[in-house]
Amino acid sequence: MKARLSALFLCCALSVLGEEYTVYFQQGTNTAAMVKQLAPLRAAVPGVECRYVVLDDEAESMPAAINSANALKAGVNELPSLVISDERGPFAAIPLPQLNASTLAAAKAAASAPEREQQARQRNFEAQQYLLFARMALISPLEGEALQQCLSNCRALMEHPFATQADKQRLGFLCLYPLLMREYTNMYTGAHTPASEAKLLEAIAALEAARDLDRNSGIGKKAFAERERLRAARRQARTME
Repeated sequence: MKARLSALFLCCALSVLGEEYTVYFQQGTNTAAMVKQLAPLRAAVPGVECRYVVLDDEAESMPAAINSANALKAGVNELPSLVISDERGPFAAIPLPQLNASTLAAAKAAASAPEREQQARQRNFEAQQYLLFARMALISPLEGEALQQCLSNCRALMEHPFATQADKQRLGFLCLYPLLMREYTNMYTGAHTPASEAKLLEAIAALEAARDLDRNSGIGKKAFAERERLRAARRQARTME
C-alpha cells in the first residue's frame, strides 16, 4: 500500500462480539459517502462503533509510520477499507465499495481459517521491513542505540524464514550497507584506525554479499559498482594518509 498513515483516531470501541472495527481512508475522502458504505456493518452489528484512521500521502513521523505498518499487517491494499480484528489481531480487510452481507460473512469465516496465522506472519514480515526503512529515513541523527537497533532488525529480517533472495538482496544493499557506512562515518575522525578500517571492510563485505545473491539483477549490478567505487576511494585515502 503506497499511502501512508497519520495518527488520527476519531473513536474506538469493541463490539459485543469482541471484535474491533477500523476504517482506513485517505485524506480528502468523501466521509459522508464513506459512512453510508458502512450500512451493511451497522445492520449486521447494531450499535457498532468504528475506529477511523485518516491517511496522508507521506509518513513524516514514526507514529505515522507505525500506523502505516499496522495497515500493512491488516492486509489493507485499497482505500477506504474496513479492518476487522479480534484478540489475536486483524483477520480481514474489506474495501468499503465491496462491503455487503456476503463479504462480511466471508470476513467472519477468515477468523478461523487455517491459513490465518501464516498470512499474518507474512504481512508482519512486510510491515517490519517497512518500519525499518521508515526508521532509517525519519530518525535523525541515526546513531547510538537507534543505529544499533536498526542494524539488529536488518540482520534479523535478512535471516527471517519468509525472506526471499530478492528481500535479502534489497535489505543488504539498501539497509545493511548504508547502516554500516553510518557506523563507519561516526567512527572516522580524519584518519583511519583499526576499528574504522574493520568497519569499512565490513561494509564492503555487505556489498559483495548483496551482489553475489544475484549478480544480474539491478541491485546486484549497483552493489558491484558501489563496491568498486568504495574500494577505489579506500585505496586513494590510504595513499594520502
